[in-house]
Amino acid sequence: MKPGHYYCGHCGETHFGAPALNLKFPDPVIEALERGDRVSTGSSVCQILYPKPKRHFIKSNIEIPIDGGKKKLDYGGWVEVEHADLITYLNYRNGMRKVRLPGLLASKFPGLEDSYGTPVLLTVKHEDFYPHFQPLEETSSMYQDFTNGISSREADLRINSWFLAIHGYVH
Repeated sequence: MKPGHYYCGHCGETHFGAPALNLKFPDPVIEALERGDRVSTGSSVCQILYPKPKRHFIKSNIEIPIDGGKKKLDYGGWVEVEHADLITYLNYRNGMRKVRLPGLLASKFPGLEDSYGTPVLLTVKHEDFYPHFQPLEETSSMYQDFTNGISSREADLRINSWFLAIHGYVH
């Protein structure tokens, strides 16, 4: 994977390195916004408040190993959790304890769409800005990438495809 300069939409600055491939909102929230449903959006938690039942989403990351784990490709997406697990997350994310929570992947990552809706395990640690998730469905492409890794060439192709699809230019 070749590092380079890229524009960060999160902070508005240009950085050198490899960008995280980040989705701003979970797919169900985007669909709810388009329908005019009542939603609450934030950088780490989103909720669909109406129509009921309420749905709850936590921002999280996954690191895909590149070239045997020497480097990582970061994806930033969303995991849907039950209300009780959202409360646990809100209570423990700034604490000193590590917490694991079950959820369902609520982001359609380009090229990994078959992983949408699959079970994941969130790990919340106090030192992380966002929790990390681990896919649990062995047949999903995200699980395969997480377990087996990808090549540096594949990482470059994904980054360039992402920038073209999301930002209209190649990295």
